Amino acid sequence: MFHIRRHFVTLGSRQVHYRRAGKGPAVILLHQSPRSSLEYVALMERLAGDFTVIAPDTPGNGNSDPLPGETPTIYDYADNLADFMTALGISQAAVYGFHTGASVAIAFAHRYP
Repeated sequence: MFHIRRHFVTLGSRQVHYRRAGKGPAVILLHQSPRSSLEYVALMERLAGDFTVIAPDTPGNGNSDPLPGETPTIYDYADNLADFMTALGISQAAVYGFHTGASVAIAFAHRYP
């Protein structure tokens, strides 16, 4: 069994909290708002035997700092995901999102094919 570990990464002046478990190809799980990556613990446990599973708290949710500005767009969240992946040294990953997370995943795929 793989243990889920909690981490922070700094993006500019903001802290992003994330959970990580397993080894293998990267899979990023994006939660619905206003929840956090905590909702993916059970799924992470199931996938960690075959994948490196990473679940960030999206900006302004969970333990992650919010994006700057009053009304960030879904593309701002997609850009945040790209910055997050770069900070972790991930150049390619499968991305799964639920509800708001799915909207971010679609915007991310559109902007970063």
